[in-house]
Amino acid sequence: MDGIVGDETGDVWGLISDVHGKYAALEEALRVLGAAGASRLAFLGDYLGRGDSDSCVQRIRAVADVAILGNRDLDWQDRVAPASRAWVLQLPRTACAGPVLLSHGDRRLTPTLSTNQIGRDFPRAWEEMDRYDSRIWAFGHSHHARVWRKASPTAPAEALGGDNLDLAPEYRYFVNVGTTGLPFPGKGGPSVALVDLARGIVRQIGLQRD
Repeated sequence: MDGIVGDETGDVWGLISDVHGKYAALEEALRVLGAAGASRLAFLGDYLGRGDSDSCVQRIRAVADVAILGNRDLDWQDRVAPASRAWVLQLPRTACAGPVLLSHGDRRLTPTLSTNQIGRDFPRAWEEMDRYDSRIWAFGHSHHARVWRKASPTAPAEALGGDNLDLAPEYRYFVNVGTTGLPFPGKGGPSVALVDLARGIVRQIGLQRD
């Protein structure tokens, strides 16, 4: 594990992933999460892309409590200013925000914490959550916001509907945050997520399209 940030049950984490250089979308995400009560911010990678990557990096550096590396940040590192490149390359690939385990979701970066776990009932992700006593794994990468829960290592993962979900103590949760800046056809609109540990809820929050 590359880092542990925060361990208070009163933390309300705003989760942002896959900005892809879209500065206006990033500002909308920050506004929406602030209005929803986020007290801390975690960024799950892929900050760079077509748009204003350098401004996105500067803004994220100013507000992030934790930020991790995405695959697009590696792919686009030579297309941004030296300061942006240096910042993204020093980011960890995983982190813990209290009981929330964070990764981008690309298997090249984190083989055991990648989106290829989705169709396999999350066995390797469960093992990683065991190692770090995590209750929630949050990730992005696939640009498709969804939530699953699972009661035991051998139980099937259950896909959950709805945008506001209660966290039952007998389950672990797997939260795909979706994308802030680059929605894909057929995978829903841009979104962020909120994890309120004190109230025991996860919210998927849609954003306005540009």
